[in-house]
Amino acid sequence: MTHKKELIISGVFLLLLACGVSFFALSQNMAYGAATRTVGITPNRYINHTFFTATTTNATSTNTTTETGYLVIEGAKKVTMYFTHGGTATTSTAGARFSVQTSEDGTTWTNFNKLIGPDVSSTATSTYTIQGATSTVPVALDLSDDTFFGVRCISAELAGAAATDGEHTCTASASY
Repeated sequence: MTHKKELIISGVFLLLLACGVSFFALSQNMAYGAATRTVGITPNRYINHTFFTATTTNATSTNTTTETGYLVIEGAKKVTMYFTHGGTATTSTAGARFSVQTSEDGTTWTNFNKLIGPDVSSTATSTYTIQGATSTVPVALDLSDDTFFGVRCISAELAGAAATDGEHTCTASASY
């Protein structure tokens, strides 16, 4: 009789042990949370976008009939803005100040203050100015600590009384 009791107790113990191990293993595979949005980004994709071109006034990129006024950068690894001042229509002696705004939803916009100019050792800034020259300057967005849905471009003229305004162009490239 003692032998049967030991076998029953051993069997119950092994059954409880197996159930406990199974419960522990199952509980280790449980996830507490969910992704709110899946980004369908193709790896190694590269996109170019023109916000506005050859404007001679202050400008904020806006929707046109062919494109949105902003570039969707959701999931982008790197974004570079290309600011151009000058142009072929006139000789420019004035300048342009460029800035960038970001959005989490494509509707509400905030100023972005982490522009890194061509001198990467410089401190990040909120604006980039091209004065009295016809040139294009690549300016990177520091996305190391931030994520955004979209980005748009703003330019402001810096004309003095005797200065001749040039054209302003703003484009961007994003790699995913």
